[in-house]
Amino acid sequence: MAHHLLTALVTATTLLLAQAAGAEPQPTNDGPKAPYHVFATDWGLTLKSDGTGFYNDLAQLIFAPEIGAVNYEILPYRRAKRHFFEQLESCLYPSSTEYLTATGDIQANSSFIGSPSILTNKIHIFAPHGSPAPTRFEDINGKRVAYAMGSRIPYALKGTTALFIAVADEVDKAEMLLSGRVDLITAAMPDVKFVFDSLGVETAPYDPDLVIAGSGIGVVCHNTPENELFLSRVTERLTALKKNGRLATFLRDQELIPEDYITPD
Repeated sequence: MAHHLLTALVTATTLLLAQAAGAEPQPTNDGPKAPYHVFATDWGLTLKSDGTGFYNDLAQLIFAPEIGAVNYEILPYRRAKRHFFEQLESCLYPSSTEYLTATGDIQANSSFIGSPSILTNKIHIFAPHGSPAPTRFEDINGKRVAYAMGSRIPYALKGTTALFIAVADEVDKAEMLLSGRVDLITAAMPDVKFVFDSLGVETAPYDPDLVIAGSGIGVVCHNTPENELFLSRVTERLTALKKNGRLATFLRDQELIPEDYITPD
């Protein structure tokens, strides 16, 4: 199921979610008015700059009109992260404080706050079809390993002797593995499933117990009163979507098993 995230483009990549859904932002007495600024990380099939892809569809479900107007700005992966760190009232999606800490992007302190987990997301190491997947980090020594440009996978795998190759698009990365241009790739589940599906092949083998970084993904924000209010609204929305079954239905429509990805409360 592929939906356009919104019907109105504010700029080429900036979207006002509440207004696009046909609702005016509602002023509140318990905090500042929207819009809240969320940078979304475009790097291919699952989150595209035209508003399509799994994570854009998920954003449409989460950032509902009752949250308020959300300035949802889709930028290339590295640029989105750079703008997020430069703009001290902004947020980043999809991400988590746990992931950004594990990869060395942020320090474990109170400068950043995050939403509860929307989905479980784990980064694994994938091998070519017909080859055994690494079961230890030492198994990647001397291998050519492709990873998402702008991510800090080399930092997370420091101490290995792999040759890391940054790739700007997730489909290109998978094709490099299939063509033998690299020995291994790092990728997240469920993202990589959609990529291999689009290429008409089974998901490449991986060891589910070997996790580079794993956490629930959601929204990460700079710690401000405005963003505390925003994340409280996201939390209320997420709780409702779990309770009424809409999040599970969304995942089933994407041919995913909800129990594999919904983090228990």
